[in-house]
Amino acid sequence: MTAGKPAAILFQQQWRTYRKIVDNNYLFHREAYECLHRTLAGEMDKPFRFLDIACGDASSTVDALKGTMVAQYDGIDLSEPALQMAARNLAPLSCPFELHHADFGAALRQWSEPVDVVSVGLSLHHFRAPEKLDLMREIRRVVGQDGVLVLYENTSPDGECRESWMARWDIQRPHWTALSAVEWDAVTSHVHENDHPETASTWHELGRAAAFGRVRELFVAPTDLFRLYCFQV
Repeated sequence: MTAGKPAAILFQQQWRTYRKIVDNNYLFHREAYECLHRTLAGEMDKPFRFLDIACGDASSTVDALKGTMVAQYDGIDLSEPALQMAARNLAPLSCPFELHHADFGAALRQWSEPVDVVSVGLSLHHFRAPEKLDLMREIRRVVGQDGVLVLYENTSPDGECRESWMARWDIQRPHWTALSAVEWDAVTSHVHENDHPETASTWHELGRAAAFGRVRELFVAPTDLFRLYCFQV
């Protein structure tokens, strides 16, 4: 067995599970990215540069960008195999694109080129609130005076604790029929160990603390486990 094969096998196993989740719309990617498309198509009235943080294979983002005035796409992800898929998925877009194999926190801190729209999908919840704020401040710097941040993240109704959010996550199991018991257990173990939802009010507070002047809630998932926000300067 070659040195790279175990990592490749692990990626394939995790990717198959991830694709089941996306293809069955368990996290409501479809509605969230349709909302992103409507926002970009309706509010961005000039060519814009789009930065996709933790872009994965970019498949959902490509659908959101079709029919908009996107002029440049940049994607950041730590997974090289996912970026290879992204390169194929991005080919139909009528704009140049660049993919960056990097940790997005480090990449943001080094980013110096202006960006009009930054998108983050289900990635900031791995960080605690102070770390989220640090990353949002870096994004605020990147978007300058006219840009926006759109993020889709784990969110609790005001007053709900992390344990209660997790309990609501757990009761989804009967609806996730496409996943085997092993796959569900792996996903749920990851969520319990790594996810840190913020309340709706905290997202607004983080936006203001990061120097965004306006915060809008664009979409609430039917489970009320995730919400889509737009942060504007």
